[in-house]
Amino acid sequence: MRILIPTDFSELSKVAIKYSVDLSKDVDIQLILLHVIDTNAPSRARIGSHKLQEAIKTSSENSMKELIGSIKKDNSHNIDISYEITSGSSIEKYVEIFALKNNIDMICIGTKGASGLKKILFGSNAAGIIQNSSIPVLTIPEFARYKGIGNIVYSSDLYNLDKEIDLIIPFAKLMDSWIHILHIDKDNERFEGDLQQKEESLRKDFSYQKIKAIELKSNSVIDGINKFVADVDADMVIMFTHHTNFLEKVFQKSVTQNTAFQTRIPLFTFQKES
Repeated sequence: MRILIPTDFSELSKVAIKYSVDLSKDVDIQLILLHVIDTNAPSRARIGSHKLQEAIKTSSENSMKELIGSIKKDNSHNIDISYEITSGSSIEKYVEIFALKNNIDMICIGTKGASGLKKILFGSNAAGIIQNSSIPVLTIPEFARYKGIGNIVYSSDLYNLDKEIDLIIPFAKLMDSWIHILHIDKDNERFEGDLQQKEESLRKDFSYQKIKAIELKSNSVIDGINKFVADVDADMVIMFTHHTNFLEKVFQKSVTQNTAFQTRIPLFTFQKES
């Protein structure tokens, strides 16, 4: 599995690196670190721009080599890690281009904790990466620690269940994880079919037994997800959505409820089909 980690060498970006490196102890992973030098410099900084760009690139190279050196020093297992340094005016667009060109399976980014979440995640490049990426994005909160992925909560409206579960299954099999398909019954929006029968059908069709389907009645989708995440001690939440406002509500609501979702549970987002 090829994982792309955009980094600006900050402590926040190291959260994603740490999680991915720990994941590589259990799964065969290639890590690619990507640093994009922002070319949207103020006009005054364009004086002597060639020399300035060379200095910035040299500094970035040194920072990257230092970072990789510290990763290898702190971990005894063999890590397949490489890097790319480039320049661009739109970081999120370049991440997408690079990911597609280099057959990336997953993009991994770190996110700030409760108090600064809206400012750091949804007012930054990370928001653009999540919203625009056709590649699945794994979002790692700053307090998350990898301890295996035994329970995945897949929050679903059940409209494209078979297509979506088909994308989740390979990852779940890789981790030998339980997939808890969670449908929130809000305003009596119940699943019209037999959910248990659908669960048995999915197990058979995908040759994977660790699938459970649950319907939970709640006045709020977000409240329902947070409650269930706590109940099953989830290690990851999966959503098929690229509506930033909804993701913001998920995180912000979990903060007010003081649950573990936002502060330690990775969120794996896939682009939802139109």
